[in-house]
Amino acid sequence: MSTMIERQVEEYVLYRKALGYDMYTTASVLANFARFAAASGHEGPIDLEIAVAWARSGNGHGDTYEAARYEHARRVADFSRIMDPSLPELPRGLMGKVKERVTPYVYTDEEVSLLMSCASRLYRQDPLRPMALRFSIGLMRACGLRPCEVVGLKDSDFDEEAGVLSVRLSKNRKSRLVPLEGSVADAVARYRAERDSLRPDRSSEALVLGTAGRPMGERILEYMFIELRMVLLGRGEVWDRRPPRLMDLRHTFAVRTILRWHDEGSDVNAMMPVLSRYMGHDTVAETYWYLTGAPELMSLAADAFEAQFGGWSR
Repeated sequence: MSTMIERQVEEYVLYRKALGYDMYTTASVLANFARFAAASGHEGPIDLEIAVAWARSGNGHGDTYEAARYEHARRVADFSRIMDPSLPELPRGLMGKVKERVTPYVYTDEEVSLLMSCASRLYRQDPLRPMALRFSIGLMRACGLRPCEVVGLKDSDFDEEAGVLSVRLSKNRKSRLVPLEGSVADAVARYRAERDSLRPDRSSEALVLGTAGRPMGERILEYMFIELRMVLLGRGEVWDRRPPRLMDLRHTFAVRTILRWHDEGSDVNAMMPVLSRYMGHDTVAETYWYLTGAPELMSLAADAFEAQFGGWSR
């Protein structure tokens, strides 16, 4: 007969798998926890004593390793408490910090407009560079492209008549078509026309061009964005978190898309595979990874849970 902790672990792993997460490694770690609890003669659910004992078991493990083990146990306990609030609650971070994802910075539309406007004023002596930065910021916000995908686009990858971008051999060597809204397609066409009026020759096939009409590199694009951020926000000394990144525009696209669907009354769960495919993910789990930790969506999820289960007790 399985112990209660074994059942807690099984329910947690099954739930996460159903969401599309790859639980191979985590399931193995948690199975080790369940075996440890059973061998220790522990009865009942996960509590602080058994979680700490397992985290500290074994020899030669560092503080970060033990903290990570404890957090594994705590997450399972938190999951179980959703259905039974009477179960023990384990404090977060009891055994120290574990390297986790930093909360993504979700830009407001006003912030994106400010970034694009200020980008146009940088590098006045080299007009192609600010034009490329401004265009890249807008395209990432509008389509959720990765920085490497933006600089990897060729002129021929934009079908102006159909309003579609072809993203070729991106992450994991995957390619996809990215349909554009009419205003976005118009912006791409305008950029190409303005770019062509400034570049000295037409030898490059790249869509995004920098100094002297040469293809824009990802590192240069990232560096220009950091310079832009420092102009607007300073060097980041006052930040209590990682400063906003260029990649956060991709997070912004995902979060804002979900919020828009919710406001429109769409079936968000049914639409998630669409967003996943649009962003170039192999599985829906990869898309959920982009959404975890975003306060806007966590609040939305909490409201939905309360509406569904509010007042319910076991």
